[in-house]
Amino acid sequence: MAKVVLNVALPAFKYEAMYAGLAKNLVASSLDGRKVQLPLSAFQRFVTHQGIYGVFEVEFDDMNKLIGVTQIR
Repeated sequence: MAKVVLNVALPAFKYEAMYAGLAKNLVASSLDGRKVQLPLSAFQRFVTHQGIYGVFEVEFDDMNKLIGVTQIR
């Protein structure tokens, strides 16, 4: 299994674009420099009134399928 650590800072107004049908994915650079594209829905449980902020560990299986997202800070 592969893991990647992301520092996410997504203001609420940008997250709201998902509900308007304008955005479906989050594109972010990992702390080790890899670019990752993930469905915004994977971060839904971390949304606050301010948006999504924090450091997240994202886990993938051997086929690069998303297993889960955990907030670590």
